Amino acid sequence: MFERWQAEEDEFRFWILLDLGRLEEYPLDSHSWFFGVRIPMAEKSEDGLPSDLEERRLNAVENRIREKVRERDGIYVGRRTGGGNRDLLFYCEVKPRGLEERIRASIGMEILFISRPDPDWMGYEALLPSPRQYRQIEDWKTVDALLNAGAHPNATHQIEHRVSTSSPKGAQALAKLMEKLELDAIEVTGSKPDLVVTGLQMAALVDIEPINRVSYILENKSPKARGEYEGWSANPEFEEPAEDEDADDEVPDIDSLIKAMSAQAGN
Repeated sequence: MFERWQAEEDEFRFWILLDLGRLEEYPLDSHSWFFGVRIPMAEKSEDGLPSDLEERRLNAVENRIREKVRERDGIYVGRRTGGGNRDLLFYCEVKPRGLEERIRASIGMEILFISRPDPDWMGYEALLPSPRQYRQIEDWKTVDALLNAGAHPNATHQIEHRVSTSSPKGAQALAKLMEKLELDAIEVTGSKPDLVVTGLQMAALVDIEPINRVSYILENKSPKARGEYEGWSANPEFEEPAEDEDADDEVPDIDSLIKAMSAQAGN
C-alpha cells in the first residue's frame, strides 16, 4: 500500500512515496541488504522538484531500474523526489553483486548507488511519516479526488471541516477552536448525542499547507472535547481565477501624461 506526502529538509521540499503496507512486517529477515539508487534530475524547478517533462523521464528511468532489481528478487519500498534528485529504496536478500553495472549499462547515464547491510531497515524507517504527515496523506487523497473530478488547482475552494461530538459543551468548545483557526460560517447542527460542528476555510488546492494545518489541529484537539474529526470536503471549482484587470484600467494614457509633464515644465 503505497502512500505519498510532502516533507521539508534543508529548505527543500520533497515528495515521499513509501509502501506503508510493510509497517507490520518490517524488518524482513529475508531481505536485510539495503540498495539505494540516486537518479539526478536533468531539469528541476527552483524548489528542487522536477518539471512535468522531467517527472515523466524520471518515471521511465525508475521503471527500468525497478525491473533490473526485481530480476534479483529485490523489494521496492519507496522513493524520495526533491533537491534535484530521485532516490529509490530497495531491499535485497544478499549483496546484489554486479547489479550496479547492469543498471548503468541499461540506463546509459551516471547514477549513484548506496549498497550496505541494513537488517533493521533503518533506511525505510527514516522515511516513515510523522503524525502530521499521516494527516497530510488523507488530505492529499481528498485533493486528488477533487483534481480527478476536474477541479482547477489554483481556484479558491470552499473547504468544509467537520467534527462530530456527543457533548453539547464539547460542541461549544469545538466551535471556539474553529474561531481561533479563523474558519467562517461555523455551525453546530444535530442534537445530542449526534452533534456536528462545521466551519469553512477558503483555500486553493495547489498549496495544501493551510488546509493541512487546520485539519491536523482539529484531528488532535477534537478528542479533548469528546469529538472526532471527520475530515473535510469541497465542491470542485473548475475555473481558473480571473486576473485582476484593475491595474490595466489605472494606467494613464501616454499622450496625456506627456502633455501634463510638458505643461509643468513650462510653468
